[in-house]
Amino acid sequence: MANSNLYVSQYIKLNGVYLRYLDWGTKDKPSLICLHGNSGQLHIWDEFAERMSRDYHVYAIDQRGHGESSWALDGYHRNNYVSDLTAFIDAMAIEKVVLVGLSMGGWNSLLYAKAHPKKVDRFVMVDIAPEGSPELREQRKNWRPAPLEFYTLAEVLEWAKENDPWATEQRRQKDIANRIRQHPNGMWRWKCDPAITTYHLPDNIEPEYIQRYWTAVESVECPFLEVRGGKSITVGDETIRKMKNINKLFSSVDVHDAGHVVTVDKPAEFIKATSEFLAV
Repeated sequence: MANSNLYVSQYIKLNGVYLRYLDWGTKDKPSLICLHGNSGQLHIWDEFAERMSRDYHVYAIDQRGHGESSWALDGYHRNNYVSDLTAFIDAMAIEKVVLVGLSMGGWNSLLYAKAHPKKVDRFVMVDIAPEGSPELREQRKNWRPAPLEFYTLAEVLEWAKENDPWATEQRRQKDIANRIRQHPNGMWRWKCDPAITTYHLPDNIEPEYIQRYWTAVESVECPFLEVRGGKSITVGDETIRKMKNINKLFSSVDVHDAGHVVTVDKPAEFIKATSEFLAV
C-alpha cells in the first residue's frame, strides 16, 4: 500500500468533468504524468509513482469516467481523453512533460505527443500499440464485457484472478478495492461509468483508428518506449518491428511473467524496465 503522506489527492474541473489526481511531487522537479487503462484507476501507479517522485513531480490521474473522477456527459471518444490531458497540462502550467500510459493511457499519450511535439520530453506506452496482435484480434471475436455487478467481493476477486493470474494476491486485492464499491443494496459495482465497461473499444479494430496511431508513431519527435507484458497477447512482435522501422526514436522492453496491466502484475520489474529510459 502506498504511503498517502507521499501524495495529495486533488480534484480539478476540466472540460466539464471533475478529474481526481494524486500529486506526488514538488514543483522544482521535471513533470511526469501517469495515465491508466480502460476501466482502470490511478492507484495502479502507486509503486512506480513513489519511486519516480524522487526525480520527478509525478501526477497520476483518474481519467474521465474512471475511479473517483466524474462520469462524462459528452462521452469517451479518444479525442475527449486527449483534450482532458491537454487541459490538465495547461492548467498545471507544465512546460515539458514525461508521459507514461498503460493501454488506452498509452494511446492518449501517443496522440498528445504527436499534437504537442515541443511539450513532451519522452513517453512510455505500456502494453499497447497502434494495432493488436493476430492473437488479440482472434480473441476479440469472442469478446464479452465484464459483469456490471457482483453479489460478493469474493466473486469480484475470483473474476479478477481468472483474468489476471500474474499479480500477487495482495496487489490484486488492492487494485480491485480501488476499482469497485458496494452499493446500498449490497451489490458490488465498478466505479467507472458502465458505458466504459460495456463499450467495445474500436481503437485497435477499426482501420481509421489504427491508421491514426501509425501516423502518430511515424511523426513522434521524442524518444518513446514500449513496455510489454511477457504473458500478454496485446502487442505482437511484428508490430514492434514495424514501430522500430518507422521511427528510430522508438525502443521496447518486455517484463516477463506480467500480463496486460504490467504495473499491477510486476511493479518492481516495471520500475526496473523503465528506469534507464527515464534516466533515474
